Amino acid sequence: MTARTAREALTVKAFFATALLLGAALALVGGAGCSHYGFSSAVKTHISTVAVPVLLNETLEYGAEQGVTDAIIAEFTEDNALRVVREEEADSILRGAVVLYERPVISYDASGNPKEYRVRVVARLSYEDLTKNEVVWEKEVEGWAVYSEVEKSGGLTTEEQAREYAFRKLAQDVLSKSVQGW
Repeated sequence: MTARTAREALTVKAFFATALLLGAALALVGGAGCSHYGFSSAVKTHISTVAVPVLLNETLEYGAEQGVTDAIIAEFTEDNALRVVREEEADSILRGAVVLYERPVISYDASGNPKEYRVRVVARLSYEDLTKNEVVWEKEVEGWAVYSEVEKSGGLTTEEQAREYAFRKLAQDVLSKSVQGW
């Protein structure tokens, strides 16, 4: 074995030893409170509550605003980093409107009949810090899902299923933006 090969082997061993020690340290730190996992607000530490009034509906899709609002509230409630409260009790508020709901055909079968559709929903939202009277973020957020009424291969088979999935994906992005602050 040459001196260079020995150095490379030593470098690789040192790398793995460092990675192992770092992993062990992270496990110890993370394990200290392993009964609950969550994120505290990385955006504003003084915010502990959020109000989510029903969004406006700027689409022709009946009930889209309530579906998206319900999905957002469910995500905040499940995550529990911010408690959902009435507006007069809130440190922050999420306002906005559902601005797009569409269901285009995305594929056809051999006979030219629609095979797959994509449900796509977009909301224009604003998350505000009510204690400091400032906008934390403002953005369009999107959720989508594909479904097929033809194939029953375990995927989504109705527009309603795809719609609920798209609402949930949009809500997850809203939660991430509000709580994790990326």
